[in-house]
Amino acid sequence: MGEKTAVLEFEEVRKEYAVEDARGIPMSVREWYDKALEQMRKRIREARNGASGKKLGELLVQQGALDQEKLQQALVEQRQRGTGELLGEVLVALGLVQEEALLSALRMQASEN
Repeated sequence: MGEKTAVLEFEEVRKEYAVEDARGIPMSVREWYDKALEQMRKRIREARNGASGKKLGELLVQQGALDQEKLQQALVEQRQRGTGELLGEVLVALGLVQEEALLSALRMQASEN
């Protein structure tokens, strides 16, 4: 599976999970989503391993969706969480980037590779 496909699939499942979670879902369903998202994160990391092109944070700064200070804040938070979340997940969770800007940057990043 290519990086672009993996990223788009991940975003689709993550959005679906957020909607279901807001409605209240059973623990077994929550565990399924968590496991599926973790597997997708792994595939995305494998696809990006050694890939050339700009990093997500650089693209968001370049697009004006994020400044360097907020990028550094998110990177520190990502490391502190230690949950394996992707940078985009942390940025959205912290409210530092709108989902539309994130998706635009992800598409741009995937098209570069």
